[in-house]
Amino acid sequence: MGLRQNGSRTALVFLHGFSGTAGGTWSDFAGLFLEDPDFSDWDVFSVGYPSRLSLDFPLWEADPGIQLCARSLATKMTSSAFAEYDCIALVAHSMGGLIAQRAVLDSDCFDGRLSHLVLFGTPSAGLVKAGLARLLKFQLRDMDQSGTFISQLRADWARKFGNGSPFALLSVAGEIDAFVPSTSSLDPFPISQQAAIPGNHLEIVRPSTRDDLAYDILRSVLRGDAPPHAVTDTARLAVERREFQHAVDLLEPRVAEIDDNAIVTLSLALESLGRSQAALDVIETWADGRDRLDPQGVLAGRLKRRWLLERRQADFDRALLLYTESRAAAIDSGNFAQAYYQGINVAFLLLAATADHDPIPQAALEAARLALAHVELAPPNPWATATRGEALLLLSQFDDAIAAYRLASDAAPSLRARNSMYVQAAAVTVRIYGNTARYRIDGAFGIVPPEQQARTNRANQLR
Repeated sequence: MGLRQNGSRTALVFLHGFSGTAGGTWSDFAGLFLEDPDFSDWDVFSVGYPSRLSLDFPLWEADPGIQLCARSLATKMTSSAFAEYDCIALVAHSMGGLIAQRAVLDSDCFDGRLSHLVLFGTPSAGLVKAGLARLLKFQLRDMDQSGTFISQLRADWARKFGNGSPFALLSVAGEIDAFVPSTSSLDPFPISQQAAIPGNHLEIVRPSTRDDLAYDILRSVLRGDAPPHAVTDTARLAVERREFQHAVDLLEPRVAEIDDNAIVTLSLALESLGRSQAALDVIETWADGRDRLDPQGVLAGRLKRRWLLERRQADFDRALLLYTESRAAAIDSGNFAQAYYQGINVAFLLLAATADHDPIPQAALEAARLALAHVELAPPNPWATATRGEALLLLSQFDDAIAAYRLASDAAPSLRARNSMYVQAAAVTVRIYGNTARYRIDGAFGIVPPEQQARTNRANQLR
């Protein structure tokens, strides 16, 4: 998909990830890039490949494996559409980064003209378990950490490039990415080629302005600027690398001057060192008249997401305790917005701790009912409506939940907010109602299945 073709000798190529689309994944990034005067002389493309959430049935049709997708990418790069470019920058999300790495290794079409490779949320070391669906989903099977594809990719990369490369490379991890752990996205590369930014797996490729750190990092890499060296950026990366004491040493002396994101990073580092009381104390000190419940809830969220990835019981216990205590404090102070926010996460954690076919725990149902009551007492806003949707999902009122999510999605203040609502809504829906019910959540958030979009595109072409 050509987004801008002005006959330049330099091209930026976006590559989407698992279940993404050429037109959808990078729409925000591409829009900002096309309007950026620093890159007005770059041509821009978004390249796609088949990737769906549905399972593969080889008797009929299957999405290609990652190796085949890499060959397809290399073929595209040698086509007449790209043959004239002297300089190509590849920017990939998730599985797209694996495709890019394999293509760079296997094809000489990039030799001498690949200038940059930027990987956002790419499982370069694989996923510990890509889910039971990997048995019937070739692309998920290839992403398995213990599988042949990943082990061969890392061995071939080390053999060809070692710790360096003839092109600029940066691997970017999302602080709250619950799909690709930072150990997978960052560890295969030297620290000079690593970055960590706020956001989950989707949010890191959904910048709303050119000032967003995700876009700023890409701009800096493409312009050849030095990577960010702010103390908070260094501390964020240190936490992702599990260098917790280093993060504490950087941020603890600056408690009075850092922002709320950095205070959560410091608190998480202290928690990870077993200094739980100190983690809460720095939030209390930083707040000093401000609401401490929000950063305390964000800290609980970071622990929750780490537990979802690593399943360490200590993270689950601490997150649940923080959410529960914060809910109680919010109720006591009459802060019902915080009460439903903390409370719905109590319900989510209690649900997520159960096996797929277990009944919903009574405690989770009670937490959902309480969150629903607090929604009615709090000022109306899109987050309250989304919380109503999640509570109704837990309480088996599916149609009403879909209606609430549709309203929340329409009123969401930003695409990032809508994505955040969607991720948890989809997780709860699949856990309670099964994967076949997910299309209803997708529809509520305006997500069009790729096959439906393809039919629409064909119909438009025939007009």
